[in-house]
Amino acid sequence: MAIQPELGVVIPALDEDDTLPPLLADLSRLPLPAELLVVDGGSRDGTVPAARAGGALVLRSRPGRARQMNAGAAFLTTPWLLFLHADSRLDDAALAAIAHHKQANGCVAAHFGLAFRHPARFYRFLEWGQRVRERALGLVYGDQGLLIPRALFRKVGGYPGVPLMEDVSLNRRLLRMGRLRPLPATIDTSPRRYEEEGRVRALLRNIRLISRFLAGADPDTLAAAYPRRSRPSSLVDPEGPGHSADPACPGADAAPDSLLVFSRAPRPGEVKTRLARTLGDERAAAIYRRMGRLVVNQVAGAPAAVTVCFTPDCAEREVRDWLGPAVARYWPQGSGKLGDRMSRMFDRALQVSGRAIVIGTDAPAVDDGTIRRALQALDRADVVLGPSRDGGYYLLGLRRPRPGLFTGIRWSTGSVLSETVDRARAEGLAVTFLEVESDIDTAADLTPGIARILGREV
Repeated sequence: MAIQPELGVVIPALDEDDTLPPLLADLSRLPLPAELLVVDGGSRDGTVPAARAGGALVLRSRPGRARQMNAGAAFLTTPWLLFLHADSRLDDAALAAIAHHKQANGCVAAHFGLAFRHPARFYRFLEWGQRVRERALGLVYGDQGLLIPRALFRKVGGYPGVPLMEDVSLNRRLLRMGRLRPLPATIDTSPRRYEEEGRVRALLRNIRLISRFLAGADPDTLAAAYPRRSRPSSLVDPEGPGHSADPACPGADAAPDSLLVFSRAPRPGEVKTRLARTLGDERAAAIYRRMGRLVVNQVAGAPAAVTVCFTPDCAEREVRDWLGPAVARYWPQGSGKLGDRMSRMFDRALQVSGRAIVIGTDAPAVDDGTIRRALQALDRADVVLGPSRDGGYYLLGLRRPRPGLFTGIRWSTGSVLSETVDRARAEGLAVTFLEVESDIDTAADLTPGIARILGREV
């Protein structure tokens, strides 16, 4: 029986193929079962293959460190989470401190002391200054790591969705609650920012930014004064989102891509039956119709030909009247179980397309950006999966027909995603995940946020 991981390590990354391998090698020596997850924000270098080579899962999210870390936390199910920057290094003392804190402090978060991997005295001064700031002002930064129980992370609401100081904001809240402690070990971080920008210049900028933050300045305003790390011109995508700048990527110049939208004729009593148990057949069908139109409209700008795959086969006119003539193609799904029908539609689409993605009509968060990220992820993956909160998936992307992914799956259960991943691994396929989203199956799924999206028909 497989040992369940106790710790989930979340590493946000963007073009970090040089820093990830040594960090993942450090984490391979953790003295407790752990699951490593690299949350990629759209890297154009070898970050994704480096993550897989180091034993990590890969999740492709929208860029932004706070969003990436929250996406990783939502994906993992471990009782403890450890957030680390990609340029961090952990020695044996740091690894032991993680295991000891988890064992001895069931409801308290912890952070490391700060150390820089550079012999210059300037960095010893920075380390001393950070110790002073911790004691005097309660300032703990993201490059010091954060080890936190999942329940506590959820209680504080995760990282605030701001472009800068998200780590400081969360850590200060934990300190005010008395739920953040220092670990008796340091974590090494790279001084690359200081070396690239100039040591004194970067130090003065950081002092100015943190002073303004403590004085109440808006993080969005502060972010404008914090330069992004420069990306080599060879990695910049000249054609914008959805295109690969790596000529070796198998999807870069392939045939046009296909987006398959699986739908059922929106007949009361035949769609969203679990939702109908609470809301009634007519209202459930109305919500389903609204979701279908919403999703089709939201993916219309995706760089893929939209094909509605409908069932029953006699319902084409009904489905066309519902979803509109703007859809490129309408294909009947044919007979059989859901897995048989999905495999059949992938086979048909991949005869004329380089890549194909299937989605349903019941995940209102899916839009053209979701499809672009899935297509980008397929440049470095055999399978892309968008996990849903109920244990299934709202999106599946393939570059080749993979009938083994659909056979023997217990559809409409909470194990659909895990069974699909197991089959992909058994076939030696590289899998990339997208952010976890909700699909609408029961009345409990109709959260206030979803209700706002769907409007009056909810």
